[in-house]
Amino acid sequence: MSMKSNRAIVFSAWGTEYVERVASCIRESQLPPHPIFVITDAATDVTGLPAGIEVVRRDSQLSGKARKTEFFTCLPEEIETALFLDADTRVIGDISLGFQKAEQHGIAIVPAPHYSLADFRDFRQVMLNEGVTPLGQIIYNSGVMFCKPYQPEVRAVLDLTLALAQKYRDKVWSDQTYLSLAMELLNFNPYTLSPSFNYRGFGELISGSIRIWHSYEPLPDNAASLEKGYLHRYERGKLVKAVKVPL
Repeated sequence: MSMKSNRAIVFSAWGTEYVERVASCIRESQLPPHPIFVITDAATDVTGLPAGIEVVRRDSQLSGKARKTEFFTCLPEEIETALFLDADTRVIGDISLGFQKAEQHGIAIVPAPHYSLADFRDFRQVMLNEGVTPLGQIIYNSGVMFCKPYQPEVRAVLDLTLALAQKYRDKVWSDQTYLSLAMELLNFNPYTLSPSFNYRGFGELISGSIRIWHSYEPLPDNAASLEKGYLHRYERGKLVKAVKVPL
C-alpha cells in the first residue's frame, strides 16, 4: 500500500454473483483514492473484478452473513483504517468523516433502521444467554463500517464477534447482531454516524443528502442533492419530501 494514511476499502464477497455485485459497486461509486481489497473464499472466481483490486482468500467455516465475522479478522496488517462495505452499497458523497471518526474512536458506524437488538429476530435470547438484560440496546448495521482493525480495543471487539458467531453457528443470525453484542459486552462505544452514511431505503427519514446508498433498489437521481428544508424518505423508487422543517 502506498497511501500515506494506510486507509483502505474492503469488501467481503463469496460466490460469482456477489463478486459481480462488488464490481458494480466499484464502477458506480465515487470511492476515495484508497486501495481496494476483496476478501473471499478459496474457490470463488474473481476475474470479473476491475484491475488493481487486491484479493485476500480465506477459508471459512461459517455460512450466510455470519461468514463476514471470519473476514473481519483477516485483513492485511498494513491496513490501519478500513471501510467495510457490503456488495449492495453505492458511495455517492464525501465520506471522509467516517475515516476521521474511526481514527479517533476506533469504529464509526450507523444504527440499523431495525435498531432494537433484542427485537431483531428475537435476538433477546442470545443476549440473556450472554448475561445482558434487554433494555433497549441498539443494533448497528455492519454493511458500512469504518474501523481500525488492529487497534487493540477494536481487535477485541472483532475477535469476540467471531467467537459469538461460532458459538451460535446453528442459529440464523447476521454478523451485525454479534458485532453489536460484542460492543455491548466489552463496553465499547463507537462513533455513531448519521444515516446518510448508510441509507437503507426502509422508510427512514433522511436529513440533508445521502452519502452511501445501501440497497439493491436503483439509486434515485437526486440522492446526493436533496432539496433543503425537508426531511425525505424513500418510497416506491423515489426520494420524496416527507416533512417540511424550518431553515
